[in-house]
Amino acid sequence: MSPSVPGSSAPSGQATGARPLQGITVVDLTVNIAGPSASLILADLGARVIKVEPPGGDVSRSWHPQADGVATVFAAFNRSKESVVIDAKTERGRGLLHRMVADADVFVESMRPGKADALGLGWEQLSEINPRLIYCSINAFGSVGPMAGVAGFDAIIQAYSGLMDLTGYPDAEPARVGGAVIDVGTGMWAALGVVTAVLQRHGDGCGRYVPVTMLGTAVSYLMHHLTTAKLTGVDPERLGTAQHNFAPYQGVRALDRMVMVGINTDVMFARAMAALGHPGLAADPRFATNGGRLRNRGELVEEIEKVTSLLLSDDVVDRLTSANVPVSVVRPVGALACDPQMDELGLWGSTPEGVQLPRTPLASATAQTGSIPAAGADTLRVLRELGVEQELLSTLLDLGVIAEAVPPKQKELT
Repeated sequence: MSPSVPGSSAPSGQATGARPLQGITVVDLTVNIAGPSASLILADLGARVIKVEPPGGDVSRSWHPQADGVATVFAAFNRSKESVVIDAKTERGRGLLHRMVADADVFVESMRPGKADALGLGWEQLSEINPRLIYCSINAFGSVGPMAGVAGFDAIIQAYSGLMDLTGYPDAEPARVGGAVIDVGTGMWAALGVVTAVLQRHGDGCGRYVPVTMLGTAVSYLMHHLTTAKLTGVDPERLGTAQHNFAPYQGVRALDRMVMVGINTDVMFARAMAALGHPGLAADPRFATNGGRLRNRGELVEEIEKVTSLLLSDDVVDRLTSANVPVSVVRPVGALACDPQMDELGLWGSTPEGVQLPRTPLASATAQTGSIPAAGADTLRVLRELGVEQELLSTLLDLGVIAEAVPPKQKELT
């Protein structure tokens, strides 16, 4: 897996096909995961995304693990984009960015509050250049309140919000949710905000400021738990694989591995117990209602596992599936990577170089997945499109204001 470099007739990272955001140009100054996740969704919806990286590239290019010298995190969230390297801390670099913004539809940044303004790239500054610009700002805690401007990553917001305290087993320490749920969720909200602003602009012709916080994303995940805490004064407890509102809605042990069962009605519980050969359990006064099952959760699981622990997990799944009860064995991520259901749903895409990468859920299954761009792969082409002459480009390259990707063969000779 290697990033694309100049040399092909098509822009690196640009996919083809008529899609909802076709014709929309996004200038993307985000790094890490939350911002790139947002612009990836926009790219999969058809927008042209020009990723502006600092000299040396997005920091996530150096993260591990790597495949063929490319960080898998960078590949996952930055394919299908064009890469331009500009030093935004220089006056000439800012001038180039202003020229890009003048012709763009959307600008996305993920700096701490105040930093974009200090660089001459704040909302008020850029909206003067382009009144139709949709400006999306992504950060941890927002620009107001006692936490304004405080730095935060995915795990920090999980800890601050209570999501981490809610995750894990009652007799163990809190645990971080394994996926980058805050980052990716924030990207989803940012993309939704941008799409909404694009729709509004069709009506009034005006740009919009779209602020998105990672803390707001955590709130969206915790809405029912926050409502419980606010209205009852009771904090939800860690329950391991279990769910607070229904029982049994958790992992149960089979003979060979754990099986996750989701039961949310009394009727479904009766079907499940009949399918497992334990119909009397549904008539037990302790377990006949969901309230009773919640109060007696420990005893309930013990009774169920007297049956499931003697059955292979596939047998448990087959029995419950036949009774129309949601169920799955607990699998590693690698199992999903080889799952034919992913193929049938079109959730894998192949770059022009043949690299298989996941698609976002709204991506067209027939559209080409764009390349993983090398840092600066599109710098010169994009700036030429803006009318920057070759003599100035050469000067800017010499000064380090911009940079271009070096083809692999040239790298080997230098």
